[in-house]
Amino acid sequence: MHTFDSEIVLPDAAPLINSLRAIGYSLETAIADILDNSIDAKASVIKIDMVWDEDKSYVRIEDNGFGMGENDLIIAMKVGSANPNDERKQGLLGRFGMGLKTASFSLGKRLTVLTKKNEQHFTRCWDLDYIADTNKWNLLKQPFDTQSSEILGSIENPTGTVVLIENLDRVVEEPYTSKKVQKFFNKISMVEDHLAMVFHRFLEGANKIQIYLNGNNISPWDPFSSKEIATQELPPESVLVKDDIVMIQPYILPHHTKLTQIEYEKAAGPKGWLEQQGFYIYRNKRLLVAGSWLHLFGREESSKLARVKLDITNKSDFNWQIDIKKSNAKPPQELISILRKIGEKTRKKSHEVFYQRSVSKSPENNMINDYIWEQVSTKTNSYFRLNRNNSYLKDLFESNEDFAAKLKFYLFHVEEYCPANLVSFNVNQPAATRVEEITPEQKNKIKMLIDIFRENNYSLDEIIEQLANYNSFSFHSKEELKSIVYEIIGGHYV
Repeated sequence: MHTFDSEIVLPDAAPLINSLRAIGYSLETAIADILDNSIDAKASVIKIDMVWDEDKSYVRIEDNGFGMGENDLIIAMKVGSANPNDERKQGLLGRFGMGLKTASFSLGKRLTVLTKKNEQHFTRCWDLDYIADTNKWNLLKQPFDTQSSEILGSIENPTGTVVLIENLDRVVEEPYTSKKVQKFFNKISMVEDHLAMVFHRFLEGANKIQIYLNGNNISPWDPFSSKEIATQELPPESVLVKDDIVMIQPYILPHHTKLTQIEYEKAAGPKGWLEQQGFYIYRNKRLLVAGSWLHLFGREESSKLARVKLDITNKSDFNWQIDIKKSNAKPPQELISILRKIGEKTRKKSHEVFYQRSVSKSPENNMINDYIWEQVSTKTNSYFRLNRNNSYLKDLFESNEDFAAKLKFYLFHVEEYCPANLVSFNVNQPAATRVEEITPEQKNKIKMLIDIFRENNYSLDEIIEQLANYNSFSFHSKEELKSIVYEIIGGHYV
């Protein structure tokens, strides 16, 4: 190797360690990242305590994993203790050797770790205020004070580790009002929902682990409602991407009529039905991305039953651009077209289930066409219209010509004044930005309305005034509507 004339320049401790606090963790993602270490240590029980005590509030995490020797503890406390380019053992959740430190520092200014192995106890502590005073990488060999020592307690299991985070300046802020207390406890609930989702595959099955939050056993939240009878599993696919197999399994969740109210609310997930649709990316069974169409599609009401599970391993970390927080992932370019194709199929199936209200038993009828409503998106707005191919509606139209005309008139007003359309239609949008070409469908509606209005002796001006009052035609001025009406009636009105 070629040698250079060089010198070692060590980073100042205080600025660097404070910069690490700004990586972008939330409370729940930080705790999840710390729990990755417990799972890698083969813990079967993890206990989390989030305690409010104003400036003495703390987060304490204890596991019964295999613990660490003194040298292993020092390495674990070292910032950048692992080279992310090194090959990892299959199944491990860690990668960068940063999670314990960056996650902890994002919450508080003091991190203390107590570990037990081979009947020996070892403790190390980072205190950011002490580092700021000395500007040196001084890793303390004991708890900072008696308060920390008391909270750490002891490890009763043969092996295990305790992680204690104090001085929670990023979680608990002065002044300590009653609202701050309530906010703290609201965050506890968010942490529980997040852990139930991220580690749900570890919380169930033959070798399941147990996670307790303030003494409450966390129950898994399965994004795919896989135990529900009405959940549909579409055909799975496996794709080889750069020496790693990506397993893809699409699911269609049940229509709300197939679930009880409690089941429906649980299936919605922490962020709700609309936000939880999309791809779910797992790395070694640990959830990284919880519901995203990965910029391939937009979120729509009709696709909210579509959820697609993607399984990758830690061999794919760089291909998927996994970040330190393990809360983001981007698929490699060669997989994009495959994901788009699978996403389109899954969204289409979700659309069919979402809009299907009743199904004809007649064998000649297509079940897919028997949904009632369908959603239409244009450049300026999105609205719902009745499915004219519905078998029952088609029978009504074909039963009697005079009746069909009146039915069309009535159904036009059902669509026009559908509450969802009234809410979604942007009537406040400036006219200059709302110019659209008249569509054949709109022309047919106007012709149908003209025929009905003429039967009821409306004058030309009254017809145009009535048309202008409908949201469906508000993109057009009265002069435009008048021109359209004259075109339809052939320039004559008697």
